[in-house]
Amino acid sequence: MTDFRTQIRRQVFRYLQVGFAGFVADISVLALLIYVLEFGETDTGLVVSRVVSFLAAITVTFLLNAGYTFGASVRGSSFTGYVLIQTLGAAINIGTYTVLVLYGPLNEAPLVALVIGSAAATSSNFVLVRKFVYN
Repeated sequence: MTDFRTQIRRQVFRYLQVGFAGFVADISVLALLIYVLEFGETDTGLVVSRVVSFLAAITVTFLLNAGYTFGASVRGSSFTGYVLIQTLGAAINIGTYTVLVLYGPLNEAPLVALVIGSAAATSSNFVLVRKFVYN
């Protein structure tokens, strides 16, 4: 049981590190597209830039989580499943935030709602990708 707990702790810590790397990829690609390649000059460019940066972040985290976090083969892992789980996580994150600020006790503390939504999404994503993507 101790080995299992140690393994989970290590995986959670690495999952969070990889999440940070994904954030860096996300913001870097977004900044490159908007400010260097000037996609930010139109509404369409802004939206396309965000979609591309989101996909870049998902790709980076998929690859890093496979080997570094879960010790799995990229070839044996489902990128489609990973994208679906990340999309579900985004819905959980935004949904939790929305409920807490519009209907719950945190309408005066939206940053706290953001943290709670992010934690809920990160937790569910970890459990789901561990079970269904990198098994």
